[in-house]
This record gives sequence, C-alpha cells and structure tokens, in this order.
Amino acid sequence: MIEVRHKTFGRALFWGTSFALPLALFLAFLVRFRLLDAPKGIPPIVLYLPFFSLILGLHLFVFSLQGYFQFKLKRGLLDSLFAILFNFVVTLVISLGFFSYLRGYRIIRYEISHLFLLVYFFLGVLFALAAKAAVGHLLMMSFQAPHNRRRGIIVGATSTGVQLAEKLARYRDWGVDLCGFIDEEREVGEEILPGLPVLGRIGDLEELFLNEKVHDLFITLPLKEYDRLLEIIKVANRHLASIRIVPDLLHFLSLRAELEHIEEIPIINLNDIPLKGWKAVTKRLLDIGISAAALLLLSPILFAAALLVKLTSRGPLLYLQERVGIDGKAFRIYKFRTMVPDAEAATGPVWASAKNDPRTTPIGRVLRKYSIDELPQLANVLRGEMSLVGPRPERPYFVEKFRDDLPQYMLRHKVKAGMTGWAQVNGLRGNTSLKERLRYDLYYIENWSLALDAKILWMTVWRFGFIDPNL
Repeated sequence: MIEVRHKTFGRALFWGTSFALPLALFLAFLVRFRLLDAPKGIPPIVLYLPFFSLILGLHLFVFSLQGYFQFKLKRGLLDSLFAILFNFVVTLVISLGFFSYLRGYRIIRYEISHLFLLVYFFLGVLFALAAKAAVGHLLMMSFQAPHNRRRGIIVGATSTGVQLAEKLARYRDWGVDLCGFIDEEREVGEEILPGLPVLGRIGDLEELFLNEKVHDLFITLPLKEYDRLLEIIKVANRHLASIRIVPDLLHFLSLRAELEHIEEIPIINLNDIPLKGWKAVTKRLLDIGISAAALLLLSPILFAAALLVKLTSRGPLLYLQERVGIDGKAFRIYKFRTMVPDAEAATGPVWASAKNDPRTTPIGRVLRKYSIDELPQLANVLRGEMSLVGPRPERPYFVEKFRDDLPQYMLRHKVKAGMTGWAQVNGLRGNTSLKERLRYDLYYIENWSLALDAKILWMTVWRFGFIDPNL
C-alpha cells in the first residue's frame, strides 16, 4: 500500500506538471504578445510550438534526473521551490542556447523573445509549484479518506517495531492506522506507545484478525525468532492480509535498502545509492563544466593566493596530500600550503588543527578561514578524482581509525569526495563532531539529486558556507 501510494504520487505529479507547464507557456505567449507592446510584430504561435515542445521535454527530463517525481517525506515547500528554480534555469539556458545555435546556422530564421522567456520563467515556476501543491493536497485528502485507510498490527515490539510505529503515526497520509503489537515477551495490555498496547501472542493472531479487521501485518521480529515466520505468514494469508517484513537490521543500515530479483529469488541490497547510471554521468558533466569555468573566473584569486604564499613563507607553493576517495581508492589532493614545512614532523598526523595553531602561517590563517586554500582542488575535480559536492575526503591514517570507531564510516566512499558537502554548509567543519558529520554525509548520499547539489553550491557561495566559523 505504501509503495503504491508513492508511485501514485509520482505519476500524479508527472501528469500535473506536464499539464501545468504547457499552460504556463501558452499564457506567457499571450501575456508577452497580446498584453505587452510588440514593436517587432506578433509572431504566429505555430513558430513557437517546436520551442514549447523542446522546453517541456527538457523540463521533464531534468525533473526526472533531480528525482523530483519521487515521493520524499522530508521535501518541504522551500525544497520544491529550489528544485523548480534550478530546473527552470538549466532548461531555459539549454533551450535558448540550442535555438541560438540553429538560428546562427539559419536553420530557423526567427528569434525567441527574451521578454517571453522572462514572463514564462515567473509563470512557469508559479504553475509548477501550484501543481505540486495541488497534487499533494488532493492525494492527501484521498489517502486520508476513511474508506482508504487500513488497519495494521506490528508483530514484534522491538526497537525497530517501535520506530516503525512512530513513523506510521507521524505520516498518516500513508493510510495505516495501527491497532497495536504482537509480542511473545511483553505482557498483554502493556502500552508500548500511547494507544498502542500489546494485543496478544503470535498464537492469538487468528482471533485478532477476526476481531480487529486487520489489513496490514508488519513483521519486525528479532533475527533469532524468524523461525516463527512461516506460522505468521500462513495465518495472514488465510485472512488476505498484506504482509511486510521489516528486517531487524537497522543498526547495520545507513543507506537505503533496495529489493532486487534474480528471476524468482528476492535479494535485499542493504546499501544502495541513487547516484548511478545517467545521474552519475550528468553529475560528472556538470563537474567538468563548472570546475573549468571556475578555474578561469577565479584565476586572479588563485594567482594572488599563490603569490602571497611564496612571498610570506619558505617552502613549496602547493601542499599535496594523500586522501581516500570513491571506492576507497587513494589520490593526491591539491591545496595551497598554509603551514610551515614539515608541520607534522613532531606531532604526527593531526585530524583538525586548532584555531590558533602555531604551525599555521599568517597568510595561511586567512586562506583557510575563507577556504581559498581549497581552490586548487578544482583541478582534482577536473581530473575526475573529486566532485564539486560530496563528503570531504580524509587521509588514510584517519580513515583506518574512523572505520573501526564508526562501522558506517566507509559508506562515505560510495560516492566521489567533494570540495564542499552537506555537512560543511551546515557548519560541520574542522574540529566538530565526527558522528554528526557522518550523519549529514550519509543523508547526502542517500538523498542525492541535482537539486540537492545545486542547493549545497548555493549555500556554499551565496550563504558564505566557504567561511569556516571554527577558525
């Protein structure tokens, strides 16, 4: 039922967006050429139809790459607005560039009105956001309707079962009303959560199905009790209940689990990531384009920083350090040198230097405060060793240490390391909580989208996420 509703939401949002955007295009055409002055004359709308088709196709393609049509619990109105704005900027730039190219070679002999594009930008964003809100509201009303709600029982009052109950209570649009728990060790009648008591033992399931009118059975038994599974499934099948097994493996999991099949054999993939296939190719192309442009635009800053490093301290200009990247492979990261030569000769590897570290040069403090020392890593991005956005790479010495202290730490290396990341723009830089940084990094990996990358880059640049508050 939950998966069906997620797919229903995705399909409804796709068709709602597919209806809203052409409507915005035609309305923008009318506003531009009927309500506003058109000194060059009013073109036949048929000339704009190929452009409309191109824009609509690109919109839907980029939305798909963004994961916009996928149901996400934590996506709020602001996140949706940012995803739509990003989509419109990318789509209109590509579309305008393509038509300018065709016009330059006289394949077409008319130009697209820039004022029309401006009007469409505002109307399209408004219509897309309205379509998202309308689809969400209508489906929420439908899912909340009494005839669409289902009654459920959780077998196993484990920590996993309690977490599941809390989630189902929080997200009522999933349409499941829990009656309570089945558990072999707890007392019957004991309230596990407010309003959710232990209803009985596994042997009482038959009677509970009859009395409680149960539609959904969630099995969250500890691994040691899965020998009871066959008995539970037999009872549930007799009453045509939907059966969902929730493996008691949450303490092993950090990334989204995915069910795969080899013919009729189901296989649970415990650490699947969304960044693969065409999504990975698109991210790589954006990395190449943006890093190349940034190296060109920031060349005066790079030159000034290099000059200051050489004039103010003895030693090499760049500091090359081994870091661990995607799939645990080591690479050499480029940074402007901010410390005295052989800074760790006496101390050994230091994870995060202190605010007033005496090893840091005067100009090095400024470069590190404003992350200017990290700019040479644009070359690492261009070489494919890093990405613009991703978990920050660490040295092999500390990776070996952290992997023992935090079993989930190595999952950070499922994607390329980044110059900036979700943890960094949320203030987790330098000598901050490793557990918190890991939590943010894993959230980024599991919820990756082009929109999230764009949001992190925006927070890095426009919200001064490149300034280290701890230095």
